[in-house]
Amino acid sequence: MTEHYPKASAQERAAHVVEVTKVPPVSLAPGIKTNIVCGKDLTLSFATIAPNAVGAMHSHPHEQMIYVLEGDADLILDGKSYYLKAGDTMWVPSNLEHTGAAHAMGCRFLEIFTPARKDFEEKLAQAKAAKR
Repeated sequence: MTEHYPKASAQERAAHVVEVTKVPPVSLAPGIKTNIVCGKDLTLSFATIAPNAVGAMHSHPHEQMIYVLEGDADLILDGKSYYLKAGDTMWVPSNLEHTGAAHAMGCRFLEIFTPARKDFEEKLAQAKAAKR
């Protein structure tokens, strides 16, 4: 099927494809780092949470989906604890307080935020500048 379509140029590929492993990691808190990928209207965060690391309780105006790639964690959302394991997805509505605590093996999340998180874009820009 793809033989009917011209190959994208290197410039076109660079505008649409991100190699996540080449994105500089950003530290969000002790034991929590992420690789951030920015779109026009959404932000992806490939977060790695160290064993037993706990995030700070927070809220933000962004709607968020959390997909557990590996490991397990307890997510606290609006005063209730939810156990999540690899393969689970959790919806976090905007402006609700939440946090997470990784279990003994740690975990990896794919987080999707909409609208785009400008604060994450700034953290990514700082990480890229520090890498130079």
